[in-house]
Amino acid sequence: MRIYVVSAAKPMRTAALGASAALLTAVTAFTGATAATATTGTAAAVTATIIPRTAHTTVITLDGRRPGPAYQGIGAISGGGGNSRLLVDYPAAQRRQILDYLFKPGYGAALQILKLEIGGDVNSSDGSEPSVEHAQGQVNCAAGYEFWLAEQARALNPAIKIYGLQWAAPGWVGGGHQTVWTRADIRYVLDWLNCARSHGLTVNYVGGWNERGDGFAVGGPAWFEGLRAALNTAGYRSVRIVAADSFVSSHGPDVANDLAADPAFLAAVAVIGYHDSCGYPTSGSTCTVPAVARKLGKPVWQSEIGAMDSNLGAAAMARSINNSYLQAGVTALIHWPVVDSMPPYLPYENRGLVWADQPWSGHYQVNLMTWVIAQTTQFARPGWRHITGANAALGRGSWGTYDSYEAPHGSAWSLVVQTTTAHAAQSVVVRLKGGLARSAVRVWSTSLNPRRPGTWFVRDADAHPVGGTFRYVIRPGYVYTFSTSVGQGKGRATAPASASMPLPYTARPDSSNEAWALAAQDGAFEYARDRQTIVQTADVTPVFWHVSGPRFPYAVVGGGNWSDYTVFAKVRFSATGQTAGLIARFDRSARGTQPSQFAGYRLVVSASGAWRLIHDRGTRVPVTLRSGTVSAPGLGTWAALALAVHGTKLIARIDSTRVASVTLNAAWLASSPEAGTAWTSGHSR
Repeated sequence: MRIYVVSAAKPMRTAALGASAALLTAVTAFTGATAATATTGTAAAVTATIIPRTAHTTVITLDGRRPGPAYQGIGAISGGGGNSRLLVDYPAAQRRQILDYLFKPGYGAALQILKLEIGGDVNSSDGSEPSVEHAQGQVNCAAGYEFWLAEQARALNPAIKIYGLQWAAPGWVGGGHQTVWTRADIRYVLDWLNCARSHGLTVNYVGGWNERGDGFAVGGPAWFEGLRAALNTAGYRSVRIVAADSFVSSHGPDVANDLAADPAFLAAVAVIGYHDSCGYPTSGSTCTVPAVARKLGKPVWQSEIGAMDSNLGAAAMARSINNSYLQAGVTALIHWPVVDSMPPYLPYENRGLVWADQPWSGHYQVNLMTWVIAQTTQFARPGWRHITGANAALGRGSWGTYDSYEAPHGSAWSLVVQTTTAHAAQSVVVRLKGGLARSAVRVWSTSLNPRRPGTWFVRDADAHPVGGTFRYVIRPGYVYTFSTSVGQGKGRATAPASASMPLPYTARPDSSNEAWALAAQDGAFEYARDRQTIVQTADVTPVFWHVSGPRFPYAVVGGGNWSDYTVFAKVRFSATGQTAGLIARFDRSARGTQPSQFAGYRLVVSASGAWRLIHDRGTRVPVTLRSGTVSAPGLGTWAALALAVHGTKLIARIDSTRVASVTLNAAWLASSPEAGTAWTSGHSR
């Protein structure tokens, strides 16, 4: 593999690292069998007339004459850190199955909103997504994989809403400053929308700058007002603006106060979007938004809800879906992230509706989170109405909650009940009024036990209203949906067995114009026109999402029990002051770490011939194990770098010269976050 490193402005210019990094071990699979192997339960008519005695009974009245605010959907986010990176590299058959579980109506999560990161060439949690415009005026609509994913989602569900948001941006939009609140950035968002249109995609919503509400004091409202005017002029009048994609303020004015005080800002914004308004990490027990936000006449969304384990966090999601509306008036929720499809040993693993980070084997796992979401999305469509008076707590709040939905003209209805906090079986008595259908009621349930996938999204016995009323016994620790709608189902596709990533690994182009299974962590690594040379294309310091400490571009690949192997690459410098290097035994699994704070070993070489062998230690200061100088590689010529790791021994080579051979002592090993990890044999080139 050849890596061509181009110049970058500070700090990237002084530390441009074209890295091929081998990861240590694969992510441990979730407990339990794959959910996809469970079969759909069959419906059975209620034949018993004796209802078991239960500890508690709640009477719920659904009145079709009391439609409330419109339900606007549940979705998920691709982005905020390269979490979908490996999905495009999956074998076609398994890739289709995963996409079906995410987007196909009546099959899995049936997502109704897909939120995409507008790539900014810089890390935004678990990776970096390439921009469509690294330099102003040089637009490449084929960059990355987000448009591909949106195309697949829209093909499976033509009604799905597409929503774009920036976490970061290419450096030119800031005009030398770390901000996106500029006219240049508005032009960049329009260029991204033009790229989406070139892919046949209609974008429905666009936001500003992810979780950077603090920037409002220096241009936020004016940026949104300018964006609205630019959208209208450019033919995007139908694109709606969400603001401000940040948290409920706990220490000062909230975006809702800015909206209330600025009529032009209020007129520009269609949706008020908050993040994690049910707590962070999300518990779902208490969901709040400022009172002023609910009085502005705009829909209020939870435009990101995250930090939940894919299985253990499903109960929190069940509470959040109901409580967001009944406690805070929220009419849409967007889960982060849509999938865990990235190399292991990154901070936010085990998130997502599907775990899919083995493109070499095709293995994937459909998680409990998918089926909790399906309990609403398969039974209510955007445009249905919440039924006023039929959204409340069971009992005095300790037995769970319920919410209800009515189709236009009362043609169907659904009632979603969650019992995550109940301690015993209970009954619900449902009374139907106002012309709502009294036909047989289909009942589906999902156990929130992460170890029992066979109890996820199961068709239970139908309920049969008598005189418009029926009673049903519900168990603790479940989500139930009662509905007269049709078309629900549980996908039956099964995944191949899990396997370690085979070696040797050799980079090759994929359909995103990146190297197959190589995931950028900072910067952008894309193929040149020759389709053989990988170029670090972010040649100007980006506008960072968050900045802390030194930053440099690098990318990682891996997915097996690798320990003893050699990382090899040929590099070529195009300007003085550049550096390039290799990483081995990479581990950045610690939460809250910056992209440059990882464990591992680096061989770094500069265009001048200076080199260092570095032991990275996570949040602790890196240690230089060896350093020296070789003949300057010069500009425009290829230099071969190799870093071998074998047990406690490290060997570094530059071209044909062995520049370092180090045996790690006990002190070095004890100071590393990787200490105690089992090592097995393998090799790479």
